[in-house]
Amino acid sequence: MAHFFKENSSCYFCFRYLENPVYLNCGYICCLRCLDSLEKSPEGDGVLCPNCSVVSLKEDIKHARQLRNLVTKVKDLEPQLNFILTMDPSMKIFQVNMTLDVDTAQNNLIISEDLRSVYHTSQTQDRKKCAERFDPSPCVLGSSRFTSGCHYWEVVVGTSKEWDIGICKESINRQEVVYLSEKKGFWTVGVRDEEVYAASTDPLTVLLVNPRLHRVGIFLDLIEKSVSFWDLGDGSHIYTFLEIPDTEPFRPFFSPANTYPDEEQVISICPVMNPSIFGLPVNPV
Repeated sequence: MAHFFKENSSCYFCFRYLENPVYLNCGYICCLRCLDSLEKSPEGDGVLCPNCSVVSLKEDIKHARQLRNLVTKVKDLEPQLNFILTMDPSMKIFQVNMTLDVDTAQNNLIISEDLRSVYHTSQTQDRKKCAERFDPSPCVLGSSRFTSGCHYWEVVVGTSKEWDIGICKESINRQEVVYLSEKKGFWTVGVRDEEVYAASTDPLTVLLVNPRLHRVGIFLDLIEKSVSFWDLGDGSHIYTFLEIPDTEPFRPFFSPANTYPDEEQVISICPVMNPSIFGLPVNPV
């Protein structure tokens, strides 16, 4: 996440942190020193915007003093941001050996033999009727139930263009169309077409996420009453829900794409890794 702060504090021309930033007539932002490198207007009395060629005369150029102060703070905070918003590897000692609960799977979902992968199909599966099963929404729960302590699991979303993962209350109504919202008992992040990532707040919170996101770490902390999501590609923070209620058990929640051809949009739970691989103690202290 820290790189997004840096990206949005950078000069459009030199791509370094803005120094004495100025606005051109069209809203283009660059460093004061970069003005000398911009193309001059034909009359020689102004500069041309590199993006739209609008001419800015000397009197049109405005100093962005508030932006300058903000960029200075971002530069000063960059080391702390990189540290705070990077995943702590010690979370992995709380990894849960989890599978998918077939009795909760909507009947158009295919569950792998090892009970760790799921995708949507146009073919209805012949499964027993049970109150635990989602219908009609294409969702499935993990086998674990969480009532206390800390828990961690990893999900491979691969190249799927649509998915939602996270946690939900055990008591959520599975016999109606699922509306992902904290108010409805869902704490999830997901993606839709055009790589729009969002957290299930109400209204939705759009997220700045690496479009190459492949594997997500989920850390549920029922001591701090929070659930966090992490991009395991670079360890960067995706989103954290705070002050989640702990009045009833939570279940891991999974919803694969239902608008793409069969077997192309698989999401999978990762098996538990031995913590000693990461130089961590085998058992949490």
